[in-house]
Amino acid sequence: MTSSERVPRLWLALLPAAAAVAAVYWLTTPPAPALVPQRLAAAVAAAPAAPETDPVPAGVAAWPSLSGVEMPAGPETDAAGNLRLTRALRTYFDYFLSARHDAGGIDRLGPLVHDDIRRRVPQPAAGQAWQLWQRYVACLAEIEPQAARKPLAEAGGTLDAAQVQQLRALLAQRNAARQRWLPEVAQVWFGDEQAYDEAMLARLEIAAQAGLDDAQRRQRLAELDATLPEPLRAAREASARPQAISATIAALQAAGRSAQDIGAALAQAYGAEVAQRYQQQAQIEQSWQQRYDDYAARRAQIETFAGLSEQDRRQQLEALRREAFSNPSEALQAEVVDRAMAARKTAP
Repeated sequence: MTSSERVPRLWLALLPAAAAVAAVYWLTTPPAPALVPQRLAAAVAAAPAAPETDPVPAGVAAWPSLSGVEMPAGPETDAAGNLRLTRALRTYFDYFLSARHDAGGIDRLGPLVHDDIRRRVPQPAAGQAWQLWQRYVACLAEIEPQAARKPLAEAGGTLDAAQVQQLRALLAQRNAARQRWLPEVAQVWFGDEQAYDEAMLARLEIAAQAGLDDAQRRQRLAELDATLPEPLRAAREASARPQAISATIAALQAAGRSAQDIGAALAQAYGAEVAQRYQQQAQIEQSWQQRYDDYAARRAQIETFAGLSEQDRRQQLEALRREAFSNPSEALQAEVVDRAMAARKTAP
């Protein structure tokens, strides 16, 4: 396997998952919590923990999606016994939604959520929470298919003016669905997210605006940043940081710099913690690549060995992959690389 066949790896693992969200991806993905467990885990970690006397519902604790994630506080009542409409209530619902695949679909989550709500609060709050859950699920069912119509960014993460307008229209539809299904909690649950999306749309519009040179574009972006509230400015900087680190690593690798040199450059630009994570990831990458090269050589022998039926060849290749990569995730990664290499060889 030559160096040109090596598949580049993503370095977003250098930063916490909650910070490693590119603006374009965030904007073009509906906020379906089950599809972004890292963001959910970060939100849950920041929410009040459930009391020790309030255990996780039976069966839920065994779901892989929720492994290591503490169950958030559930619904609460006000002085009149009605449901308190808090941001934490969405976090509670998102906790269950993040495991929709483990549960076998959203429909199977319903009875668990219903019983857990009744265990936590009496009527009328219990009925109000259950009704809100049903509307939240219906809202997500309307929003999620819109992701299929999202504009695709170029390799550099840019959109043209028409794509930005398409994205704005999709976000308007998403926000309208939230207002229609969840009018009493739309601002509390999604207000900060929508404000951030609007700010990012404004940046994309400036980036796509024709007739601006680089200096004018930078000036307008700086003027826009100066008008942002501090929380939004901090969120934008957090989302841009992983991209900057990734670009730095790619440039240094293209220049032929060693892992040690790259680590030193990262330490100077971004701090010792980022450099340490890079070096740890580089070691993991090197180890995996060496094992994959050995595996690829043995795989080539099986592929070229005469006298094997296709079924026997396939079985031997699968057995070899399991032997070389005992970790299922690494075995899956090897299979993905195999397919990419095969597609490259057959491409015209």
